[in-house]
Amino acid sequence: MDTSKLWLLLPFGLILLMVFHKDTDKPTEPSAGKEAYYLKFNKDEIFKGVLATEGHFRNVKETGIDREGFLNCAVKHLADVEGHLDEAISHSLIAESEEQSKQYRDLRNDVRWFRHELQAGNVTPEEGIKQVRKIRRAFESFNPEFDISKCESCTVKVEITGLGD
Repeated sequence: MDTSKLWLLLPFGLILLMVFHKDTDKPTEPSAGKEAYYLKFNKDEIFKGVLATEGHFRNVKETGIDREGFLNCAVKHLADVEGHLDEAISHSLIAESEEQSKQYRDLRNDVRWFRHELQAGNVTPEEGIKQVRKIRRAFESFNPEFDISKCESCTVKVEITGLGD
């Protein structure tokens, strides 16, 4: 056999390799389904946005320019969290369950309410940190991989009850 023309078989070999090579589905890879992949992204962004908002409330002053800057930035982070929750509602409906989707919808509604109250000037820094921690704990309650409530280095202990109290 003339081996000089074996390179002509290379495309067929690559096609066969792609057809018979199957990766295991992992939630962090698009092969597991784009909904699971994007939901994982949304969860990460929700978590980071809530923590950033909490950080702003910890640093806000009662009066002055710093107060406005921190509160405006808290509104920005809450709007971003709300957007990722909007996406998580539909992604979780396909990737997880209807109940999980409902939990994201309820949390999105709580974030939207809180953001509107903050924009209306109805939230003090002390109330703000309590509310954002309620939101974080609600998210952690159905996303235990993000639960940071047992952190020993966080010394601020705040009793959390339902939103809108």
